[in-house]
Amino acid sequence: MRNRFWLLAFLCLAGYIVLSLWFPLRPYFNHSPSPDIGSLAPSLGEAAAYALLVCILYGLYGLAYRLVRIGDGKLSMVFVLLTAAAYCVPLILTFPLNATDAYRYFIRGRISSVHRQSPFDVPVAKLVDEPYAPLAGEWINETSPYGPLWELTAASATSLVPDNLWVGLLLFKGLAAVSFLLVGVLIWLSMPSVSLPRRNALLLLWAWNPSLLLIFAMDGHNDAFMLIWLVAGWWLMVRDQLQLGMIMMLLAPLVKPIGLLPLPFFFIACWKILPGGPARLRFLLVTALAGLALVLISFMPYGSPIPLIQRLISEAGSGGGFSPLAWIILEARARGLNPSIQLAIQLGTMLLALLVLWLLWRTWRGRSPLRSAADIFAGYIIQAFRFRIWYAVWPYPWLLLDRGQRDEDEICSKARLATGITFLLTSQLSVLIYGQIRTELLGSSQLRAHRAGILFTFLTPVLIGLAVAAYSARSRDRQIER
Repeated sequence: MRNRFWLLAFLCLAGYIVLSLWFPLRPYFNHSPSPDIGSLAPSLGEAAAYALLVCILYGLYGLAYRLVRIGDGKLSMVFVLLTAAAYCVPLILTFPLNATDAYRYFIRGRISSVHRQSPFDVPVAKLVDEPYAPLAGEWINETSPYGPLWELTAASATSLVPDNLWVGLLLFKGLAAVSFLLVGVLIWLSMPSVSLPRRNALLLLWAWNPSLLLIFAMDGHNDAFMLIWLVAGWWLMVRDQLQLGMIMMLLAPLVKPIGLLPLPFFFIACWKILPGGPARLRFLLVTALAGLALVLISFMPYGSPIPLIQRLISEAGSGGGFSPLAWIILEARARGLNPSIQLAIQLGTMLLALLVLWLLWRTWRGRSPLRSAADIFAGYIIQAFRFRIWYAVWPYPWLLLDRGQRDEDEICSKARLATGITFLLTSQLSVLIYGQIRTELLGSSQLRAHRAGILFTFLTPVLIGLAVAAYSARSRDRQIER
């Protein structure tokens, strides 16, 4: 088995090396405006070649998963992680094709470390002497949407190389890659009762996933840094360190505020475990005081959190695109209607609030907080006015951890995980629909692109999940008949 796994690992590495040679970071890293997959692979043929490469990597990933699943457990966690780390190396040297957020991490870090200003109060456009301002892209007039823990991290990284964009980009991409690998370690550690072959297989589903590697190592997104605190908190809870685990999770929204969404479900799960009123009251008070202290300490260098709250409210109601809600609005306008965007957003928010209440009730009734965490992230993604491909990452670790808690033949968890994996793939490929396919085949129509993009990105994973559920049910019935 080891030889076959080595062959698959080598082929995967070769694929990522091809990406790094095709889209190298060095020639484009200081180019304004920053290129993307549409400008670096502008033709339909090049887009098809890129899609084929991603699909081949997914095929190798699937074969590796099957190989580990039928193995004897001798393939170690370290081996899986080291191969994933090897994939990260060429991707760190690849231009961030689908997102240039690493540039904004660097520039906003300079706001704190070089200009001695607050990124929550001062947008890049107001810094007249900022040499890297042209690379801030569409967010040049916006303040930071991230939490203070991330801005402190960005300022610390930028202070090491305040005037070296090349090394700064490598630092942020490297931080995202290391965070991604650490999340994999925590996922593996959080399943101590799972058999070793299955544990390694679930780890591989995280560490070898091509979309995750592209989002974190290539694009350098900070979502993995947020997920570290959430998954680390769950790992502590699994070890019966409920209070410490809850406090650890409180750090996630201080990286990205979206990290708030799953916290109530884990709080309820801990509350239900605790024996009696005094222990529960102590848990509530310590959690509340710890949360307040973390907010005060982390915002101390920046002042009030109010500018961040205002920024998030503003972002939620503007710049929509690539989302089911944006598609609905475009369809209505094509039929002569003029729906209120704000009203549509408010209706989506109300539906999300109802989902939260339903999931809270289900969690209180004993449903796993892992499932509720995955579902609330999925619910947010579906109703959001704005969708970006890295949003697909948020539910995924919880789907993996939930799968580890279930019986191997449990149909629902299989289908949910298949849906999550497919959603990562369709999200990654959706950029081609809104880019080259829209311009070359759809007459540059945003409406046609949304029709194709939303159906492909959101409906395909559901159909795959249903197909997996039907196949698993049929296989189980055959086994029962025998």
